Amino acid sequence: MPEPTPEVGSPHAEFLTDRTQQFGEEHCFLCGKHVPLGSADRTREHVFPKWLLRALDMWDASVNQIDGRPLRYRQLTVPCCSVCNGVDLSEIESRVRIAFDVGPDAFRSLDRRDLFLWLGKIYYGLVYKESLQPLYVREAEGRRLVPAEHLRSVAFHHFLLQAASGAVRWEPAQPGPATFHFFECLDSDQPRRRFDYMDDLFVPMLGIRMGRIGVIAVLQDWGRSEGVQQPHIDAARSFALHPTQFREAYARLAYMTASSWQDLSHAVIAQDGVATVVTGSPGGFDGTWVWSDFAPRLAAAWGVSVEAIYDGENGMSTIGGGHSAPIPVESMDVAFVASFSGQALWPHSDVFVGTS
Repeated sequence: MPEPTPEVGSPHAEFLTDRTQQFGEEHCFLCGKHVPLGSADRTREHVFPKWLLRALDMWDASVNQIDGRPLRYRQLTVPCCSVCNGVDLSEIESRVRIAFDVGPDAFRSLDRRDLFLWLGKIYYGLVYKESLQPLYVREAEGRRLVPAEHLRSVAFHHFLLQAASGAVRWEPAQPGPATFHFFECLDSDQPRRRFDYMDDLFVPMLGIRMGRIGVIAVLQDWGRSEGVQQPHIDAARSFALHPTQFREAYARLAYMTASSWQDLSHAVIAQDGVATVVTGSPGGFDGTWVWSDFAPRLAAAWGVSVEAIYDGENGMSTIGGGHSAPIPVESMDVAFVASFSGQALWPHSDVFVGTS
């Protein structure tokens, strides 16, 4: 079966003709190699690694896809060739696992390249998985949850992931493609409370909470949001975050990222079989803050209506900061309450606190 050619004008076509972005069940999601069913070279890569799912007792837990349909985390797999799975990604996975086992400080000290590739693989793997899922269950061969056109729109992210094999690098090495915002989080003896994941389909960023470790990554801003000054984010770095607070931190950074996003162009040069992305200054992290625009994002993160947290003039925070003192709590059992409805916020959003 002939291999599809990379899209004309893509960095793959120019520099990585043997590692192309492909689509569908018969190709390695990472390098594009043809790995049909029955091939000895075919494996399944878990988007969220097996060791993490087992450590957090998430193996049989479910996540909702973008259409609301549940899918077990252990079923979140994508086709992968044996080299990408067993060599290139495996070595990165091993280093990340060791850091996770040690704790937040070790995770924060991970090599930025490893962290970008690990988180970037999760982000792209989820998009790839949803590109394999039918939009309508009864139309198995019909339209996909995520169309191939969207995968093509993140082709440069896929190009950067080829650094896992050494085929791509960037110069300067620091800060690299991503900004990482680290937070310490409250932990629990109830495994299902120890994990959370959020991402944005149109801006390459994600937030993941794993036990005491919380990280929010903007995967292609080349350090633009490093050291961003925002009172609530500053406050969030000063104490261990409750799950509700971590979601607020993600919503705030996601809003700021979206409102200031710029698509940057980068020079790419090739030498000795390696494509090098040459980066300049990413520019400033400047954007507007309009509460009426931010409120829907925050309300969605907390699982409540916009009116529950924003009255048209005033919004709320569970973190504090600015003119308000930080709001640390000691336990995940604490239920934060929407200011204007009395409803508890996610993950306690099935609770209603009545007033007399």
